[in-house]
Amino acid sequence: MTRKTMRLGDMLVKAGKIDEFQLNSALSYQRHWGGQIGTSLIKLGYIGEEDLLQFLAEQLNLTRIDLSRMAVAPEVLALLPVEKALEYNVIPVDRKEFNGSVYLLVAMANPTNLIVIDALQFATGCRVRPALATEEAIRSAIRRCYQKRPAGIRSPDDPPAKPPLPDIDPFRFPGNQPGGGQSLEERFERLLALLVQKGLLSENDLKDLK
Repeated sequence: MTRKTMRLGDMLVKAGKIDEFQLNSALSYQRHWGGQIGTSLIKLGYIGEEDLLQFLAEQLNLTRIDLSRMAVAPEVLALLPVEKALEYNVIPVDRKEFNGSVYLLVAMANPTNLIVIDALQFATGCRVRPALATEEAIRSAIRRCYQKRPAGIRSPDDPPAKPPLPDIDPFRFPGNQPGGGQSLEERFERLLALLVQKGLLSENDLKDLK
């Protein structure tokens, strides 16, 4: 694997969510049909999408958001072209400025893919903060927000704009959350260390990743 792509399948095996046979079957399915390993596991019935998202939320300390209850501001949508949103199956949902930098909260189904996060930061010029949503919820939100009407302009039928979750700061700015001001590589190293600490990666696995 590349340095910037976490092995989600191995994380799930070490956590006891799937076994080696299921992982190998999903990898074969992925090689044949393409897509992400998480999607392959779900389609094969080895793990539920809600279970997978909850696992990622707990292990990576990320916020889950309900896209069906959100109306994304047009100026936020304008930061990421619809072509990129469709390519990566992600959608920006909020933005904030902090210490001269613009932070973009992006809903995605697989936040362990740091290559995608890096590409989003390059495309938007913002520091990307991932949040969790199901793949279908993201596709539905892209259709509703980008394609139903020009520039994501809201209609009276849209749900009112709401924060992703009350009392939680999904942006995790520097100074109030660990690692917020670090580079992508530094955050990757912190993520690896956290997975080792939780027993989801061994020291030998860590050497293989580097």
